[in-house]
Amino acid sequence: MKLFFVFALFIALVSAKPSPGLKIGRRSFLHPGARIINGNDATEGQYPYQISYQWGILGVFEHVCGGSILSPTFILTAGHCVTEVPEIGAHKIVAGITELNEKNNERQEINVVQKIVHPNFTGGVGPNDVALLKLATPLVFGDLVKPVVLPEADSVPSGDSVLTGWGSTSTTVIPVLPNHLQTVTIPILEYTDCKLAIDALLNDGEENPLSEVSNICTHPVANGEGACSGDSGGPLAQNGTVIGIVSWGFTPCGSEKAPSVYTRVSNFIDFIKENVNDLPK
Repeated sequence: MKLFFVFALFIALVSAKPSPGLKIGRRSFLHPGARIINGNDATEGQYPYQISYQWGILGVFEHVCGGSILSPTFILTAGHCVTEVPEIGAHKIVAGITELNEKNNERQEINVVQKIVHPNFTGGVGPNDVALLKLATPLVFGDLVKPVVLPEADSVPSGDSVLTGWGSTSTTVIPVLPNHLQTVTIPILEYTDCKLAIDALLNDGEENPLSEVSNICTHPVANGEGACSGDSGGPLAQNGTVIGIVSWGFTPCGSEKAPSVYTRVSNFIDFIKENVNDLPK
């Protein structure tokens, strides 16, 4: 009877995801369900720093967030990927894959033994949405598993960027979850333009949670490409340097004029270096 109860709880929790978010304005801000809209299939080894953060019970796991390899024992992800994923059950990362069900010689599955959320992250949709995952054993680096490069502290990125993840590809409320890693090139939106775009989507009197120090934005182009909320915790990168962590966006995904918002990694270099003791030199 106890086993049945635990299994029923697992099914209920899985069925409830991915929906955490904060309803606000004419649309809703959406957290970690995640999606890349109108992207393309990544090729094997194209993004060796990308991992799948997975949660499960009774040995059955599901992808809940993305993340970036920082070092042999630490992963960079979003704070809400820790606070909004159930503590009950097991937590692991999967590295070295392009397809979630892929079985190759470099696939590595390692348990998460510690989660370090930025002390100023208060949950929900807001600034300081960054966390670190400490692994039980070190990753073995190879062609399909490599660390991402960190940006210069306090740098402000511009130009085109690359978003990757396994989030839903649907533009409706019904998720369509890809097995194959998706990628899209998308331009960075200047802070002032991003703020104005979000202000236009809010009702009168609602506060814009965008932070000039903590966030950067991208904007959909011809076909509504982008993250919506993105594949939460996953990387926004430029030439192998992680400049953003998918934080929040608007639903329905691919909405015209709706920016995707990321945690600006360059603002959190001190936090990373204070907690990660094996960063590559």
